Amino acid sequence: MKELSCLHREVWMTIRRIPKLASLLRTATLTLLALLIQLPAGFAAQEKGITLDAIPDDFKAKENQPRRLVMPQRSISLTECFDRAHEANKEIIASRYNLPVQQEAIQIASALANPRFNLQYGFGNAFTIIMAGNPQQFGWQSDIRTAGKRSKALNVANANYSLAELQVAALMFDVHNRVRRAYAEQAAAEAYASLIEAERKVALDLVRISEKRFQTGKGSYSDLLQAEVAVLQFDTQRNQAQLRLQQATSALSLIVGEVPQQVEIIDVDDNGLFKLSVEKSELVPRVDRPLPLLNELLPVADFQRPEMKVNVQQAFSDRRALTLAKSQRIPDVFIDTGMQFTTFYKQQPYLLFPGAPVPEQLGIYLNINAEMPIFYQKQGEILQAASTWRQDYEQIEQLRLQIATDVLTAYESVNVARANVIKSKQELLPEAVRVATMARRRYEVGKGDLASAILAQQQYQQMLSSYFDSVVAYQTAWADLEKAMGVPLKL
Repeated sequence: MKELSCLHREVWMTIRRIPKLASLLRTATLTLLALLIQLPAGFAAQEKGITLDAIPDDFKAKENQPRRLVMPQRSISLTECFDRAHEANKEIIASRYNLPVQQEAIQIASALANPRFNLQYGFGNAFTIIMAGNPQQFGWQSDIRTAGKRSKALNVANANYSLAELQVAALMFDVHNRVRRAYAEQAAAEAYASLIEAERKVALDLVRISEKRFQTGKGSYSDLLQAEVAVLQFDTQRNQAQLRLQQATSALSLIVGEVPQQVEIIDVDDNGLFKLSVEKSELVPRVDRPLPLLNELLPVADFQRPEMKVNVQQAFSDRRALTLAKSQRIPDVFIDTGMQFTTFYKQQPYLLFPGAPVPEQLGIYLNINAEMPIFYQKQGEILQAASTWRQDYEQIEQLRLQIATDVLTAYESVNVARANVIKSKQELLPEAVRVATMARRRYEVGKGDLASAILAQQQYQQMLSSYFDSVVAYQTAWADLEKAMGVPLKL
């Protein structure tokens, strides 16, 4: 048996000198690991002659690997994210240009129509010989808007300006809510990376126990390999955690108005809930903090929801437009007034006025014209404006129902998520830790097998993942409740 052990060691040392062959053999080892675990207990006694030198170095779980792959370049708080987004978010900056546009629309609507000057001055016999009788003339033309069209157009412009202000405010609140969600995702990504490291640490503890048992001849080689595999599976999860952090950082940078220049990680200091802390957080309130009553939230949401304010103002603006459309039935008046004068020769040819000079003739004229609304009285414009106004009220009623549904759904989501967080933190996690510790201790002292220890470890990892999901759901539920209420959370 001793000779077999020495031969085994020599074979492994030879294989390690050939990288490709070592890689192929390592793959085969992983593939057949399940079969090795199922071998009879007697084979474990035969394996006791195998030493740790026979295990490939790159297959061993490296305990000296960094516990945290994330290397944050800077740290930022949620309040700072809110301030930066309100100042530098590109959507908000673009929407603010609607305000000067609507301000100019007010100036356009309040402007008085400029009068038009006209001059008619002719040359030739048609204007110098009295038989033609064509005078010269000059004057002014002006449009007179009737039925208060100017004041009604000004009312529409003022209403549209108020609507633009509310639309900017609604967009700012939407960005505020998206910043909260992006920051929560950043905190979740950072906590997920820490979760992977915590689970890997538990698996490493089991590797150390298996290694110790193997060295003392109490454990089998297959047990050590199985424990090693349990650690190595976290390498891919580490990569996923790193990718999630980078994606969350890019999304957060974009929403606060920054242009990503390099791959970086933003650190957040608001993930205490993931660390089983009950301290106050900017993201969510304490889980033991009582919620306000639902019947107190519904009236506030109906009054404060930005979409409701926008829709109500839109209805008001469309009502003003309807009034303006009705005034179009009365036609505007066009006035043309001026003076006429003659430029006839003093002495007319053809003996028209023999012996007497022709005197200059002066006169004033006034011309008034207006459209006669006989066949069409703007019925189409009026009906169109009226239909738009009535549609606004239907949309307001539909939005009121949607607000109530959103508040109710988000309120219940907060309650359920909070209950899950409390349940996991107070009962499930402590019990999973106790079971995993007992199973690991039993395996360490030889009273239990590795399969039971790994199963208990996996259950503990599932509880950690479940708690992680509960916290993410709790943060998402509060973000949904904030959006449903229409007012920023004051925590």
